[in-house]
Amino acid sequence: MNGMSLRKISSHTKQFGLEGVGRSAVMKWLTKYSTMTQPFTESLPLTTCGVFHADEIFVKCNGEANYYWDLIDHETRFLVATNYSTERGIDGAKGLFEKARKRTDKPTTVITDGLPAYVHTVYRGWFKNTYSKEEMVKHVRILERSDYRNNIIERIQGTIRERIKVMRGFHNPQSAELILNLFVIWYNFLRVHQGIGMTPAERAGVKLNLGIDKWLNLIYKSKIS
Repeated sequence: MNGMSLRKISSHTKQFGLEGVGRSAVMKWLTKYSTMTQPFTESLPLTTCGVFHADEIFVKCNGEANYYWDLIDHETRFLVATNYSTERGIDGAKGLFEKARKRTDKPTTVITDGLPAYVHTVYRGWFKNTYSKEEMVKHVRILERSDYRNNIIERIQGTIRERIKVMRGFHNPQSAELILNLFVIWYNFLRVHQGIGMTPAERAGVKLNLGIDKWLNLIYKSKIS
């Protein structure tokens, strides 16, 4: 998650043993621990401010264009929900907000870029059937490049792009989603955010007390939960 490619990780392990660890083994670890830790981390309750930012980025997968959708809480910087899709339309945006609805309470405001898919999905993402004016979520669309209100999530998107660039794209949507999910766990629970001086999870009221070896202790907690 710190930016090394699978090839470099494999090369690094050979400094500590005659054979080291192959790239396929590293990939199996990523898959295993992503599958193990995600249900645990997604079950933890959050305290959010109710102002969310949503955006999407291009992801190259097997030579084709896929998309990764993110939704972040303004105050805690917590990545509340993500969604991997093969297209940049309504289904991708809808999947993002449906996942966010399961993760946290209804927000007061959702800030997005001008993508038309958001117009049709922001409200429907929070209400399955009908909704009244009193229940509506305020949707702020960023249409001008000089409007920087969505910079918070765009900075995170830049971090994600850096990680993807090292891997030179993905081979299939399944492995891409697993690796990106593990990235979200690292970002939310293990990486100290420079802007808030703690992890987003800690700012959102999640106290896991992971100690020094954070990855290992998170895996232990996930396994026994």
